[in-house]
Amino acid sequence: MRCGGCGNRMVLSREKTGTFYYICGADANHKSGGNQCKGHRVKKEYVDEDVLRLIQSHMKAVLDTEKLIREMNSASRNQTQYLLLDKEVGKLRRELSRISKRKSDLYEDYSERLITEEEYMQFSRIYSNEIENIKNRLDVVLAAQVRYSKDYHIEEGWGKVIHTYMSKRKLTKEMADAFVDSIIIHGKYDYEIKLVYDDQFADLQKLKKEKEAQSR
Repeated sequence: MRCGGCGNRMVLSREKTGTFYYICGADANHKSGGNQCKGHRVKKEYVDEDVLRLIQSHMKAVLDTEKLIREMNSASRNQTQYLLLDKEVGKLRRELSRISKRKSDLYEDYSERLITEEEYMQFSRIYSNEIENIKNRLDVVLAAQVRYSKDYHIEEGWGKVIHTYMSKRKLTKEMADAFVDSIIIHGKYDYEIKLVYDDQFADLQKLKKEKEAQSR
């Protein structure tokens, strides 16, 4: 958590009234690097409430979107695409097996002096490149296939975190550590909260829009 005015860390302070505040960690004059800082301060209670609300909203939106994608994937059009991708996966795996065997046989040919060392090195590089290319294509197709699965799920680690904290009604340090990447304080009610999974969530929303467009 940092001050939006000077970039210094916000530190937790307890007032005489017993109320906790996050205050700018700059010096007493609230200066940093020659720039005047307003010395932002905000009640811990306010920040905690807004962080909890954002996390809860994030978790609900993720689970709702995940369910919606599974429902859309059950449509016959999407299942046809899933089966086509499944055939492509099988084709690539067979090709990978064939090239890998060729590379393995190549060493036997070299051991039996059927080919020279130079030929062995040359063809070994060729087969290695082919294997790498096939693996890359296979990764792409497998990732695409997952997006059409009737049992579609978000990334395992992300899902595990959501299911761990979905029922929580109070913000804890462990929950904040699991979800919050950074908080920038600009004022009493003005702060930016960036979640660890913001990028994944954006990708999930993009996938949802793609599915909706395909269904029209």
